[in-house]
Amino acid sequence: MSATSDVRADKPDLTGCRVLLVEDEYYIADDLCRALEGCGAEVVGPVPSLAKALPLADNESLTCAVLDINLRGESGLMVAEALHRRNVPFVYSTGYDSSTVPDALKGAAHLEKPFREEELLRAVGQIVRQQ
Repeated sequence: MSATSDVRADKPDLTGCRVLLVEDEYYIADDLCRALEGCGAEVVGPVPSLAKALPLADNESLTCAVLDINLRGESGLMVAEALHRRNVPFVYSTGYDSSTVPDALKGAAHLEKPFREEELLRAVGQIVRQQ
């Protein structure tokens, strides 16, 4: 079996995609990282804090991002603003509902925790197909 055939038909092919993963919960970050890498993505991170995420959002070459809104009490929306300025699409992965997102940053897929891994992969796959 070749490496590319390991990506199952029901999962998106994210080969060549660079996905910034901003998540402060270690186990969630680890699971999401493995899921994204299992579809062929190169994960930038995961990073658990605003201080580590902002420089990556501002400077890295990224296909898209997966963002938690609450990063140990800090707002991940600042990362969303940086990505939005650079036209880098993202998915919210959060315990907060969409009413916490300012109108200027709405429009991104919004997955409320707990969600299934497949939901996240589907949302990231849609972003990649739209580019």
